[in-house]
Amino acid sequence: MNEHQGRSSNLPIWICSWREEKKRESMPCLHTESLPSLPAEGRYGVTSTRRGSQGSRSKSGKKGKNGEKSARVERNESEKEQSVITSAGWFFSPLWTPGTKTQRLGFRMGKESERVKAWLDDHSDSARSYFSRSSRYWLNGCVERAQAAQTLITEPRSRMTSRRRVSHPMCGPSRGLVHPVTMERPHSCFSLHQIDNPESLDHCEGRSPQSLQSTYFPFSPCVSRSKCLPYSLSSSSPAGQCRRGESCNFMMRLVGGLSRPLQNKNLCLQVLQHLCEITQAQRCCLSMTTVDKTGVKCLGPVFQSDEESVYGYTQAEWDKCIMGYVVSTGRPLNIRDVCEDPRFQSELYERGEDRPKSILSVPILNHKKEVIGVIMAVNKNRPGSCFSEQDEKVLSSHMVLFGLILENSQLCESSEQESKRNQVLVELAQLVSHDYSSVDDMLSKMAAIILPVTKAQYCTVFISDDNFTGPFSRMVHIEDTNGSVQCSTRDCDTSDTSYMFAVHVQNSMETLNFANRPAQISKVSQIRSLICTPLRGKQRGNVIGVCQLVNKRNMARSETEVFSQTDELLLEDFAVYCALGLQKFNMQKSADKTRARLAVTKEVLSYQISASQEEIRNLEESIILSADALCLLDFGFSDFNMSQAAMTQAVVRMFLDLNLPQHFNIDYKTLCQWVLSIRKCYRNNVVYHNWSHALRTAQCMFAMLQTKDLQGNFSSLEVLALMIACLSHDLDHRGVNNSYIERSNQPLAQLYGHSSLEHHHYDMCLLILNNPGSQILSSLSLKEYRACVQMIEKNILATDLAIYIEKRTKFFKLAQNNSCLWKDEGHRELLRSMLMTASDICAITKPWPVQKQIAELVATEFYAQGDRERCEFNTQPTDFMDRENSSRLPHMQVDYIDGICSPLYEALASICESCSPLKEGCRRNRKHWQQLVDSSKEEERIKMKGQNGEKEEAS
Repeated sequence: MNEHQGRSSNLPIWICSWREEKKRESMPCLHTESLPSLPAEGRYGVTSTRRGSQGSRSKSGKKGKNGEKSARVERNESEKEQSVITSAGWFFSPLWTPGTKTQRLGFRMGKESERVKAWLDDHSDSARSYFSRSSRYWLNGCVERAQAAQTLITEPRSRMTSRRRVSHPMCGPSRGLVHPVTMERPHSCFSLHQIDNPESLDHCEGRSPQSLQSTYFPFSPCVSRSKCLPYSLSSSSPAGQCRRGESCNFMMRLVGGLSRPLQNKNLCLQVLQHLCEITQAQRCCLSMTTVDKTGVKCLGPVFQSDEESVYGYTQAEWDKCIMGYVVSTGRPLNIRDVCEDPRFQSELYERGEDRPKSILSVPILNHKKEVIGVIMAVNKNRPGSCFSEQDEKVLSSHMVLFGLILENSQLCESSEQESKRNQVLVELAQLVSHDYSSVDDMLSKMAAIILPVTKAQYCTVFISDDNFTGPFSRMVHIEDTNGSVQCSTRDCDTSDTSYMFAVHVQNSMETLNFANRPAQISKVSQIRSLICTPLRGKQRGNVIGVCQLVNKRNMARSETEVFSQTDELLLEDFAVYCALGLQKFNMQKSADKTRARLAVTKEVLSYQISASQEEIRNLEESIILSADALCLLDFGFSDFNMSQAAMTQAVVRMFLDLNLPQHFNIDYKTLCQWVLSIRKCYRNNVVYHNWSHALRTAQCMFAMLQTKDLQGNFSSLEVLALMIACLSHDLDHRGVNNSYIERSNQPLAQLYGHSSLEHHHYDMCLLILNNPGSQILSSLSLKEYRACVQMIEKNILATDLAIYIEKRTKFFKLAQNNSCLWKDEGHRELLRSMLMTASDICAITKPWPVQKQIAELVATEFYAQGDRERCEFNTQPTDFMDRENSSRLPHMQVDYIDGICSPLYEALASICESCSPLKEGCRRNRKHWQQLVDSSKEEERIKMKGQNGEKEEAS
């Protein structure tokens, strides 16, 4: 050990470190272990003999001409051999020449390494000149950007201190060493006011702070930090120097090999651990800056060197304020002892081992001298020590290169995002060109592409409809669950938060990016982040829907993640293709409906709907009997003994007695032609749902409307709509029900979907009303015509028993509570629907002979459908359509009365007492059917008894 080393061993370590730093001030990242040992045979232009003369400290201590000559020879020989040691000029890494890559380990081993150390320590100027000149050929462009970025850090300090190291222009002295006494105590650790005023953080040495940008930094409650990984730094190398050559190699390799550093957990951990190692810090934190919607710079997620919390690290107020200050000023900050800082609140940390002691934070700059991130080192590993100027200098040097690396990473990430965006657009374009059976199928396949890219929890598409009074007719919800896309159609909930956002976007026609703070998330609304954009139609200003992405997911972190600007652009592109897909689907659906409607129309036109002129003239000239003569006011009315002419006359009489032709100025001949056309459109080959059934239904409605309870409560327009609906409610009935229509995939099912027959009956009604010569509504005003047609449609649809079952519960409650209000439009519409059903099934109230005959007609029609199902579908029909169960007709009639008829007539009688004959007729017929049931049971019992007796005699 030489004299210098002996004296140094007795001094405090920070003094030794300072002396070593003075001695090698031009090489902040160069150390004895960073350079491999030189080969023995003059590979780099220096003979083994010359190296031997420089192999120890005692020999190298002889200064003078020999040393200068040796340095010159070393430089000349190095230039001849062109053995380049790559570095950035200010950051010295091991040799990267092809010859040394294969012998990198051997270069650092043996006694030759110690000799090189000694020579480099005594000839720092020569070594710096050699390394700077060699590295310039390798990374010339990188050095220029690094020097420009480093100048941003060194310039403020150069004006504040007279101690300038000209020998190493790329690294300035310590900047931002803040004495704790000069700081003011904020509301929390560092207040927003102090962040906005850098003078409160930097008063020492009379420096004038840089202008502070208006920067927003979100805060979250302080929590205890996770324990950091211990780093056992046994090396005696001065603080701030890299301990291993691999560390420098690692940083240099990042220049060309790193594309997305902060997206790789392991790589991020290695970078932060490397920074912990060179600064001898317990942990290091890294955060990149982002820009919010208003264009204000703010801190992004914070990562730290602890492996367990790289992505799960909770951002404490104190850490965010320190890093926010560095981002705001663009200058490093070195706090030696935070406990002496008046702004630090120790009570924020429950455990003493979690409290920070010393802080060193350095900004990360790009080539434009803009702050793109910040690094913070916390707590020296050595107890009682703090971060020195050399630590700051080393960390700053690393951050200059790291800034270039991150900038390259951002370019690569932008390129990757653009590539993904292009791929998404191609896939969406391919999906739009396909044909789909439903909107749900199309939207689910399109959402399956964008959900994984944006990492959204689910996608919701609100669809508008011109025929719907509200903003949206329905919503399609698509959710990605473990790679499986689930789609469901729902009715819009006006009280839902997402619905309110959708309405706002529909009105504003602008994209909305929203994020909830964790404290604002409740059980009612679980929306953490949301992005919403309108779906624009063909015409300008036409919004056909709204698309939403909700809750950007990040499995690695529990914090709320906001949708980025890239997500906004991607969603807007998705909205364009989604709108195209919806328009294409609507056009396809419209074309399918048109084709189906044409097929139905051809079928209808084949069956002549227009009556002959002779029939019209005979009806017009005939004498119409009175309602009493035709028994039209009797609920026991039967048409079995009536001729076709008498039946048409009965319809005309009902219209005349209701004063409909007089009130609506209906031409008498037009009325006659319309009645004959209605009769013509009922198929004669249908056993039950024919013209006779339509007449019985209209007669029952006429009888109820003529009662004292209902006569004055309905308007003339409502009466007209009810009578037209009763006569038209089964037009062109085919003798089968909706189930058979759907199973056989007939054009009616394709055209209407649900309640196919009822919709077809309504369309047939409109066809006859608009047929020349049968336009009985031609004298109505446009408002009256629309109101009448809407009531006709609702009345006809009400004859579907499925709709009746849905509505009857509400009607029964009104009847039970006696709370039916005639002035309430909803109650009136409900009552009209119940009157339509009561008239449709009035056959159950007829006298027993009539009722039994009609029941047999219904059973015959049902059995015919059952036979067709068994033949066409090869399936077993239901019991009431199975001909083999014809003996159980009384049982089925009793069940039909108890389940459908009796509850309706009892409720109707409680509201309109004059309709009680319908209830009484239903009860009488039930008794008759029950007697048949009992008789059949008795016959079966006797039959079984006789069989048992025969068996006993035989035994």
